[in-house]
Amino acid sequence: MTWDAWSVAFTGLSLTCVTAVVLFLLVAINPKDTAYGSTPLVYAAGSAVVAFAFNRASAWAARRGTVAGVKDAG
Repeated sequence: MTWDAWSVAFTGLSLTCVTAVVLFLLVAINPKDTAYGSTPLVYAAGSAVVAFAFNRASAWAARRGTVAGVKDAG
């Protein structure tokens, strides 16, 4: 895979994790069962960390693709 493809894949994973953060926060706001406790908030925090990591990986892959493109061009 090229670095541009990796960048797109990491961006998609980051957006999926952002969606998970929203989902877990909504469950924390309006739980259907009292047994959940603070678990949705823990999952939301974990998903936010992973979303940030994938976002940084996407930016890193995009920079690698730009550098590789410059090296190939000249």
